[in-house]
Amino acid sequence: MNRSTFDQWLRIVEAQLVAARKVDGKGLARLTRERLLLQDQLTLAGVVALSPADRSYAKEVALKIRALDRRIRSCAQVVMDALAVVVPEASPTTYNARGYLRG
Repeated sequence: MNRSTFDQWLRIVEAQLVAARKVDGKGLARLTRERLLLQDQLTLAGVVALSPADRSYAKEVALKIRALDRRIRSCAQVVMDALAVVVPEASPTTYNARGYLRG
């Protein structure tokens, strides 16, 4: 494991933020799968085997990723809030088979 692995991880998370801003669900899902695969590789490789310099770099990347994750969640919240306005949770008022209002 080297710095390029951490750089790849950071690029994936940055791309996730771009996809979230564009409300690109398919792109976000693909990037999430890529991120999970890379995180599994990082977990299996372990941080213990890193040199002190690489361990410090890994911490820097982890802090950047945490900040990006907060921004991704913020984008998702904006989308959810917008959808709540456009698609209200309450079912519309309609008539049933007997002619009574429901909903």
